[in-house]
Amino acid sequence: MKVKLTGVSLEAIASCYPSNCFDNAKLFDIYGEQEVIKISNITGIKKVRIADKSTCTSDLCEKAAQKLFDELHINPSEIDGIILVTQTPDYILPPTSIILQQKLGLSKDVVAFDINYGCSGFIYGLFQSSLLIQSGSCNKVLLLVGDVLSKYVNPDDKALRLVIGDAASAALIVKGERTMTFNIKSDGSGSNHLIIPAGGCRFPLSPETSIVKERENGNLRSDENLFMDGMEVLKFVLSEVPPIIEDLLQTLNWEKKDVGLFGMHQSNEFMVDYIRRRLKISKDSVPIALQETGNTSSATIPLMLSIKHKMLEEENRLKKVVLCGFGVGLSWGAVGLDLSKCKIFDPIEYSVS
Repeated sequence: MKVKLTGVSLEAIASCYPSNCFDNAKLFDIYGEQEVIKISNITGIKKVRIADKSTCTSDLCEKAAQKLFDELHINPSEIDGIILVTQTPDYILPPTSIILQQKLGLSKDVVAFDINYGCSGFIYGLFQSSLLIQSGSCNKVLLLVGDVLSKYVNPDDKALRLVIGDAASAALIVKGERTMTFNIKSDGSGSNHLIIPAGGCRFPLSPETSIVKERENGNLRSDENLFMDGMEVLKFVLSEVPPIIEDLLQTLNWEKKDVGLFGMHQSNEFMVDYIRRRLKISKDSVPIALQETGNTSSATIPLMLSIKHKMLEEENRLKKVVLCGFGVGLSWGAVGLDLSKCKIFDPIEYSVS
């Protein structure tokens, strides 16, 4: 799907992650020093941000949203749309966006809904937010993306424990004079490659689903834990992501050399760098910012912007921007936009008081 949406602007971004920064070196005694170092060298991830037992997605999102409100001097009553993109809602029901409507003091007239997406979620959420603005339904949409996916990682699954982190971001989308051009794709034939098998109506929780078993490469997990078929996901990304970006650039009539920033989903350093090399673009235009956060699912793109914004602003890299997310579903999408007027704030930490 290719869509050009006019009269919409991404005005601001704020991000939040847990104060607990877990150093993967602490796992030397469990997995072996060589194995941990090997995985860290491939992924580029040295530390991961991990939410404590009491911290939920809504807590991180609320903190990020409040940062936006404070910095922009926004009265919560001005928000008329709230979208939450998450795979880890506080409850099966009610929607966590409704909980955040109350927590953030938004008007009862606000439209609120959840979207169940992961690593492509910021693109999907931006698309839906922009549709609400362009349709005339809303003037200011609060887009929240976040996950506490570490809660679903089995501690004996080294393939994921050394990679998955927790975070959330808040973005404000408003009526404006800018344009966003999207290219979005979906392929459910790969839905089993990235999945938490048990817990829904198809495969309800039971004593059997909680049993931890040895899986591929000696990893341990139950059917209630997150599973990722790394090789299948890698094949999907390498075959589908470069073409969708090339296609978007052609639609925009942008030359690669004129794009200041290619903001990729921060899955791991190997994957992001491979996409960069396939596209034949410079390292400077593809920042990597996951070394001390890990793969934070739907929050990786805005979190990367929060971490790198000062450098990107100083180097004038935000005029022509391509953002690209890819993952669960399988789903992938890219958007071309102008972020030169977007206010981006440093990440803030969340800790239980």
